[in-house]
Amino acid sequence: MLLSAEIRRVRVCAAERCALRFLDRSPAHNRRWCSMSRCGNRTKVRLHQARTRHNCRITES
Repeated sequence: MLLSAEIRRVRVCAAERCALRFLDRSPAHNRRWCSMSRCGNRTKVRLHQARTRHNCRITES
């Protein structure tokens, strides 16, 4: 694999606590996480909770 043309599709997971590498075989070549059900979901939940907390503070003021 290292010598093939697919080497350009190797990505590092975008999750803060994950350092796995994966082969991006998505049609648009823009996959961000090693696993959507693991790292992708955790990241999206964390961002949603941060937005919700921020919006609650604004409306309470």
